[in-house]
Amino acid sequence: MIGLVSSYPNAASFDIIKAALPIGVGIASAVYLTAKAAANAGYGTDKSVPTVSLRPGDSTHDKEYREDQDAFVKRCEEECGPTFHLYLFNKFMTVLSGPQIREVFLNESFSASDALDDFTNMNTFLDSMKKSNKNDDLRIVHDLVRDNISPNLPLFTPRIVSQLEVNLEREMATFPEKEGRKLVEEPLKVLQEMSAYVSLTDYLYRSVATVFMGFEVAKSRKVIDTFIVASIDFGRVLGNNRRSVPTWRSYWARANYAILNPLQVHVQTLVEAATPIILERRRLEAEAIEKGVQWDRPDDIMQRLLDNFDKYGFVDLEDVCGHLLILILVSVHTTSDTSTNLLYYLAAFPQHMDKLYAEQQEVLDAIQQEREKERQELAQKGEPMRDDLDPTHDRDLSAAAIKRMVHMDSFVREAFRFRTERLILAHRARKDITLSSGVKITKGHTVIVNVRSMHQGPEQGDEVDEFRPWRFVGKPKSATKVGTDFLPFGMGKHACPGRFIAIQELKTIGVLMVSKFSKIEIQDPSKTKQALLVNLGEPCITGLMFTSRQ
Repeated sequence: MIGLVSSYPNAASFDIIKAALPIGVGIASAVYLTAKAAANAGYGTDKSVPTVSLRPGDSTHDKEYREDQDAFVKRCEEECGPTFHLYLFNKFMTVLSGPQIREVFLNESFSASDALDDFTNMNTFLDSMKKSNKNDDLRIVHDLVRDNISPNLPLFTPRIVSQLEVNLEREMATFPEKEGRKLVEEPLKVLQEMSAYVSLTDYLYRSVATVFMGFEVAKSRKVIDTFIVASIDFGRVLGNNRRSVPTWRSYWARANYAILNPLQVHVQTLVEAATPIILERRRLEAEAIEKGVQWDRPDDIMQRLLDNFDKYGFVDLEDVCGHLLILILVSVHTTSDTSTNLLYYLAAFPQHMDKLYAEQQEVLDAIQQEREKERQELAQKGEPMRDDLDPTHDRDLSAAAIKRMVHMDSFVREAFRFRTERLILAHRARKDITLSSGVKITKGHTVIVNVRSMHQGPEQGDEVDEFRPWRFVGKPKSATKVGTDFLPFGMGKHACPGRFIAIQELKTIGVLMVSKFSKIEIQDPSKTKQALLVNLGEPCITGLMFTSRQ
């Protein structure tokens, strides 16, 4: 073969070499990846599916994907079509697009739980916090959220709003002010404190803690601190979903959580804080029974789990607290992350703040008028005034009020659509599967969803590569409505049941921010694009500046 190439190639020869070089690189890449993948369990044996070529110098597709997800996925589609193999996140996977996505979610032989555990050791991590319901494919988390949280949003929302407002005022007061603007260099940390107590993470933890474990337990600084530390551990585990983690490190992590069980210290903290509260509740209940009166049962998730102890198969209070910690980690970690991201979207598109504020005032004005009309009607009938019509609560940010703010809902859904990682939602095959397209997925092989094929597809409307906040206004597509055109929460019967409280909290935070601040700015505008597309759990590397409406 060498003899066929002249030692002094002319221009035509150079053209031949240039034309042949990409083909050679593509063939070499495919051979390399095929050989590498063959050594991995669950290698997809369907040779009809093409493998995406590697860039010269790359040994996997990770680097190119991280540099520009959209450009990389476009190249894959142009080179291979809608279905292709690639080597990403230390795995050889099959990427599925378009109509095939529905088959993945609706076929019980595809397991998201198995794939997530392969990447992150999530099952071992979660099982280390509980004594019952181990190795259940996360069904218990699904059931606890479905039964105890989602149906009670109208009840929990005022509690969350009240705590968020208090903590927001407290936290923002601690940040330096310059020319009428507050500089917050680590918005994610602040949001985490808002939920709990110390900063905008404490802000979220404190508000969520009141819902999950009651006001008394949520007052404990030690409890909030343990939420935050456990959340950091949880974030590290989730972060493995997008890292090429060596096999030895994965085995070490499993052994660490299964044998050393470092998370038990957090469970014990909750047990110590909850025990005196529970004992006092039992005393009050017994006293009420003795007197023959109805006990005013606390309305928090801890009490609900205790009341349904046998239904969920709990072993003891440690087991209950372990499940509560899991619920808090799952809800707050993702909420604080997406809330932070929402603030960057509000900052990147400041022209929409006034529209969101105007909508908020219009909704509250309408509710105030409706409530006043009810009061007048009761007065005309000579009937006593109801407690729920107290005028001081006319402009509360209730669940009903937030539901009417359709522009905020559209803004949130569009932020999810625009931001969601392009290749995500991996599933592992529990048996050999043949898709309707004829593609064969081998047992143990992992498929991953090409979200871009749907989130940036023609069904989204015009200018799909641009952020258009009112894209869904007037359409039956709320931020909680799942489907192939909106996949952040999955779809089908395994769709995330916690999306209702997550979206409620997210919209509540957005509404509060719009009501308190006339402008939010990105400290370093050159990093705007990076801030908008940052992956779940990754910190933004620039702060935010807040201008008060006052």
